Amino acid sequence: MLSRVYYLLPKAEQARDAVQLLRSHKVAEKHLHCIAKEGVDISGLPKASDWQREDFGAVIERWSWSLNLLVFFGMLVVLIISLSAGSWGWTTFSALVMLGTLYGGYYFAAHVPKAHIDECAQALRHGEILLMVDIPRYRIPTIEKLLKSSHPEAEIGAVGWAPESIPL
Repeated sequence: MLSRVYYLLPKAEQARDAVQLLRSHKVAEKHLHCIAKEGVDISGLPKASDWQREDFGAVIERWSWSLNLLVFFGMLVVLIISLSAGSWGWTTFSALVMLGTLYGGYYFAAHVPKAHIDECAQALRHGEILLMVDIPRYRIPTIEKLLKSSHPEAEIGAVGWAPESIPL
């Protein structure tokens, strides 16, 4: 899984320079995506797909989180019923599933960055360009330093996640 770093740049020319700089530092074209409001010229920049514009990653997160909660509370009901019925097999099974969903929820909350395009919506409405860069987590400090040194106007909007196998 890659980290998706959201950079906000005030002008398209600055975004073009930033994209060229990232390309020269071996960030692949498929890992660069730009979004801007209607009327802002982002020609020459790698455009975000519809999935990226709709922030499908946020939808996946909401559905996964809701499913995790649903399974947990469903197993809680099964646990209560199996305890009252004296069925130790179902009690053990439901307790193990509940522990698994509890651990999955903890891992998600503690380790998966949860930033999305929504956090940059106000800047986009003001005409800024959102540059999304998908890079391994270990490269984030290097890329941040690189962009800050050559483009001090670039602001880091957030850091999220982007799976490599799904074009999000």
